Amino acid sequence: MAKHKPAFDGPWKDILDIYFEHFIAYCWPSKYHEIDWSKGYTMLDKELTKITRQSETGQKVADKLVQIYLKNGDPACIFLHIEVERSSKSSLPERMFTYNTRLRDFFKKSIASLAILLDSNKNWRPNIYTAELWGTTVEIRFPMIKILDYQDRIPELEASNNPFAAVILAQLAVMKKESPAASLRTKIHLSKRLYAKGWKEQDLLTLFKFIDWVIALPPELELEYNETIEKIEEEFKMTYVSTAERVGIRKGEELGLRKGLEEGEVIGESKILVSLLNAKFQTIPQKYLDKIKNAHTDMLMVWARKLLFALKIEDVFEDENIVVIS
Repeated sequence: MAKHKPAFDGPWKDILDIYFEHFIAYCWPSKYHEIDWSKGYTMLDKELTKITRQSETGQKVADKLVQIYLKNGDPACIFLHIEVERSSKSSLPERMFTYNTRLRDFFKKSIASLAILLDSNKNWRPNIYTAELWGTTVEIRFPMIKILDYQDRIPELEASNNPFAAVILAQLAVMKKESPAASLRTKIHLSKRLYAKGWKEQDLLTLFKFIDWVIALPPELELEYNETIEKIEEEFKMTYVSTAERVGIRKGEELGLRKGLEEGEVIGESKILVSLLNAKFQTIPQKYLDKIKNAHTDMLMVWARKLLFALKIEDVFEDENIVVIS
């Protein structure tokens, strides 16, 4: 059986949407005080797509474009390039040059470019691109943040009340490439620390979701993890929805599916199932949306339970000729 590998690019894009200010504060503090945070910031994903849609890199990468305001009142843009792993064919320096140039031309303003490297090669630190022909030279130098460099700052990360420190800890943990049993212990440790921080419910859910994405466990260990989280919640006297958003079992039934069953609201149950599928798989093919739309209550409950063990969305909807015993 092929080993399940988590995809890091999607979770990182999502977490930067939510914690961009915290990210800058922790990872790029020298620039944090140059930004007027009172004016907020805007994620320009649609605009970035116009620039990058014709680019085919074949690499595990993700890009973000953020509009900010400087304290002098000027608007500015930061281009964030996230590279999951190093490849011998990596075109990161050229990519940084190309997109900086395209974005400058599109927005008619200077663009700050920053590379975020999630690879485990401590010696790979590209930060310059240069091309020359017959005396004409073009060049870009760009800063980078290498998550591996935080490995020597674990105590600092654990002591920090910046939620992005928890993101870095989770990323460092999965970069160790531990055995499944060791990954379970690590995931439990990181999750318990989230509760100990006393963060608000929404922060806790967001960070749980990120940890769950990047530290994937086999189904049998996932069950053990879920049971442990329930005990931790009892210990800290918290009832936050730690695993329901991801798997939609017990707590998902209590919070939504069961309520929908009692009230006969099949539409409500369908919406909850779609939300859970989106949380785990990010996209849902239209054929499955059609199935959900036309399904009865019992079938929706079956799919919700199967979501716990599914590694791919097809696993949720296979073997549909099931006898449902109420």
